[in-house]
This record gives sequence, structure tokens and C-alpha cells, in this order.
Amino acid sequence: MKLFFTRVSSGLFGKARLRLYVWLSLVTQILIVVTGGLVRLTGSGLGCPTWPKCTDESLVSTSEMGIHGIIEFGNRLLAFVLLIIALLTFIVVVRASEALRVILPRLIAFFAGVFVFIAGLILNNVQGLTPLTLFVLGLSALMMLGFAVVILAIAKSRDPKGLIAPAFLLGAGIILQAVIGGVTVLTGLNSWIVGLHFMVSMALIATASLLVWRALPKPAGPVSAVNSLLAWPTFLVGIVAISFGVVVTGAGPHAGDAATPRNGLDLEVWQHFHSYPGYLMLLLISVQLVSQLQLTGASARPLENRVLLLLFATASAQAMIGVVQSRLGVPELLVGVHMLGAACLASLLSFQLFSGRSFTR
Repeated sequence: MKLFFTRVSSGLFGKARLRLYVWLSLVTQILIVVTGGLVRLTGSGLGCPTWPKCTDESLVSTSEMGIHGIIEFGNRLLAFVLLIIALLTFIVVVRASEALRVILPRLIAFFAGVFVFIAGLILNNVQGLTPLTLFVLGLSALMMLGFAVVILAIAKSRDPKGLIAPAFLLGAGIILQAVIGGVTVLTGLNSWIVGLHFMVSMALIATASLLVWRALPKPAGPVSAVNSLLAWPTFLVGIVAISFGVVVTGAGPHAGDAATPRNGLDLEVWQHFHSYPGYLMLLLISVQLVSQLQLTGASARPLENRVLLLLFATASAQAMIGVVQSRLGVPELLVGVHMLGAACLASLLSFQLFSGRSFTR
């Protein structure tokens, strides 16, 4: 029996699993953006009209709620899959670190805060938002935030590979996303809360990308000075473009539920505002790519070149899809593809930032 558990432990938490887990983290973070888009584009945003339960009487979707309930509840279940993958990743990273003994008691305290938060949710369902419920929820927030800061401080000083911090932030971010998702439902799909939900997903995709970058061995190739100089501007302009896209979504017709009001902004005007940083981002990427190819030759073999080529192709496709969907009245399918492109763009923008931080000449 001991041999069995030893084999299971080494199989699940061995160093050899790290490559699988970090890629799974990134892929599933992108996937949940797509399933979240499916929820909104099919009008299933209130398929489960309350949170954390699906209905006042049921934790799961019921037959009376139809396909909308299934889609919304399925998206909620995927968050648990992401959390399991993040937990497995974190365990593998911490087991391989010298900081395990120092971090472990703080980590236990952090998860104690998570359980206190769950107790607060149960209290809220039983007796409503009473002073006791607010106290329990506030205490849980302080516990999680306080011990998270301590864990990150320990990771900074005792983790030379820089894996513990992004692995921990990924798991903590998934918990935060679940709470924001609940607030989204409880506020009747308020467009600004929905937008915050999406932007936190972009941050988690960037974090998962950082984890992939630091966890996997990479051939270090030459990086041009122009590529390095524009790495941060390209990243920041890309974030602005994605953020303006969120505002456009809030002004558009796909609210997630037919009765949900939009943000009241002029859709056509904000489509133009969204396009300007998008085109600027594409221009910056083009300059980076030309400079990089001049340095290394027209080859896709260097990692830095491949990152920029993929980023250029994705940004170009996003620009074309954006124009087409605007002309066609933002049809659901193209909006879904555009959301997938935004998720991939967030990852590739992060990779170009990591690969372009140093240059050879």
C-alpha cells in the first residue's frame, strides 16, 4: 500500500509532470474564455440565476432551466478543473523548492481563509447578509490577502527560478475569478463587472504564460535592440486595445441575457477607439519583427522569431475579424472567434515581452 501511494505521489507530483501542468494551465485559461463567451453569446448568462448555488434550491442545474442552465453550470464546473490543475502545478513547484518548509504553514493558513470564506457563503445562503456574515467574509478576505502577501515575499527571496509566485497567483486568481463571476450573476450581468471578469482572465493568461516561460528550458537566441526597446510599449498598447474591446462588448448587443441593459456608449464610436490602439500594436509588432529578422535572417527557428511571427499573424487576424464583424453587425460566431483571438493575443503579448527583455546589439 505504501508503495502504491509512493508511485501515485511521484506520478502526480513528480518534476516530470511540470511541463504538462504548466501547458494545461495556459490552455485551460484560454479555454474558459471561450466557454465564457459561449455563455454570453447564447444568452445563458443567467442560466444559473444565483450564486454560489445554481438556483435558490439547487446547487446544480435542473431540467427546468434547459440548455441555458447546462451551459452556465458547465462553465462554472470548468473553473474547478482549472483550480485542480493550478493546485497540482503549485504542489510540483513547491516540492522541488527549498522554501517548502517555510511556505507550508503559511499556505495552510491561506487555505484556512478560503474555508472561512466558504463558511461565509453558507451563512449568506442560510441567513442573508447579516453583520455576522459580513464579519466572516471580511475575516476571510484579510486572512487570504495577508498570507498571500507573506507567501509571495517568501517566494521572492527563496525561489531563484521564480516559479512559486506565478503558480500561487494562478490558483489565487482562479478563486478571485469565481467570486467575480458570482458578483456578475448577482448584479444581473452588469457590463462593467462582466468586463472586469474578462480582464482578470487576461491577467491569468499572462500569469500562466509566465509560468510556462520560466518552467520550460528555452534556447537563448539573439534579440535585436529595437525588439527589446519596443517589447514593453507593444505589451501596454496591446492591453489598451483589449481593454477598449471590453468596452465595445459592453456597448454591443451580446449581453448574456435579453433583459440585461448595455453600458449606454455609442457602439460605432467605440469600435473606432478600439481599432486605433489595435492598429498601433500591429505596427509596433511589425517593426519588432522586421528588426529581429534583419538580425537573425529570415528564419523561424529562433524562439524569439517564432514568438513574433505568431504574434503578428494573430494580431493581423484579429484586425481582419474585427473589421468583418463590425461590417456584419457583430454576429455571434465571429464575436466568439474574436474572443479566442484576444485570449491568444494576451498570451503571445506576454511571450514577446519575456523574450525581448534583453538584446545582443
